[in-house]
Order: sequence, then structure tokens, then C-alpha cells
Amino acid sequence: MIVVSFGVVDIPRDKDGARKIFVFGKKLGLRAITAEPAIEQMDMLEKLVKEFDLKLGIHNHPKRASEPDYKVWDPAYVLKMVQGRDSRMGAMADVGHWTRSGIRTVDALKILDGRIIGCHLKDITEFGNPDAPDLPLGEGVSDVKGILLDLRRQNFKGYVFIEYERDWENTVPDIGQCIGYVRGFGDAQGWSSPARAANQ
Repeated sequence: MIVVSFGVVDIPRDKDGARKIFVFGKKLGLRAITAEPAIEQMDMLEKLVKEFDLKLGIHNHPKRASEPDYKVWDPAYVLKMVQGRDSRMGAMADVGHWTRSGIRTVDALKILDGRIIGCHLKDITEFGNPDAPDLPLGEGVSDVKGILLDLRRQNFKGYVFIEYERDWENTVPDIGQCIGYVRGFGDAQGWSSPARAANQ
């Protein structure tokens, strides 16, 4: 087993504190650090991304009516944060939280075309409801098929993380159902991974 990503981590604003996060990530052999940095940190973080050869994925939580300064829920804002910067800087796209924020997932992916570092894949019960609970993939309103098709269109080479935050004491059956959904959809599209092909 390998660890490919770490976060969502709060990256300190000072250079020495931020560097410790990247040193930790490099020691773990990570491919990406997941964070929700402020736009003012981006110059410093770009230097660290280049120095440590680690990707930085900007994660999004749902839009917060009580926190107007929280802006990374908006894919257009995340694009503004990374545009013109090192290609290793992009979005760790949480599609469930986009849906909770009232954003169509495929529209968001297209805004960030080529800047998706990784994807937290989840499905939820209700569009535009920040408190909508998770559902097994394919049973909710997040357009999981459209997400997978658009990632394929983008020639996405990162990792898709199945994230399931419901019924914490008994998540394994639903997570298994989520994995089966993604595999079944991929098989129906003729997308056989090398690992699966080797095991057939």
C-alpha cells in the first residue's frame, strides 16, 4: 500500500511552517498535498511545489453563507488561484461539495480543465443543500457518470478517492457498492485498468 495524498491540511502562513508540511509529504512519498490555502499564500506555495516536486490540490468545502470570505467552494476562484502557475498546482475537486454548493459538477470540471490534481468522488441526496447526506455512487444527484466521462475527456492522470461520510460505523458495504459502481461503469465504457486486466 502507498499513501498518495495527505490532507485536508491547514498550511501555515509562514515559510518555515509551510516547509514542514512539504518535508513531511516528501518523507511519506506523497504525490500531492491537499489544502485550502489563502490566495495570498500562492507565491510561497508555488516555490515549495517546485522545490519538493509535490502537487498541491486545492480542496473545496461547501459554500458558507456565514463566511463570505471563504471562496474556494467556487471552481472559478480556484482557477484564478492557479492560473499561470506551475502545472502541479490545481484542484483536489470534491464533487459532492460542489453539488452541495449548487454547482453542476461537470461544469466545474470544465472550468478547471487540465488543473484537476485529484477528485473526491461522492454522491449526495439533494442539489444545493450544504447539509445533504452522502449516498452510494449513482443513487444521488452529483452526475457521477458525467464526472467520470469528463475526467476521461480531460485525460486525467490523477487519483479518484471514493469519499463516504455517512453511517461512520458501517460504511464498508456502501463503499463496496461505490467501488462496484465505478468498476461497472468503467467496464461498460471499455475502460479496463492494467491492474484489473492482469487479474482477469
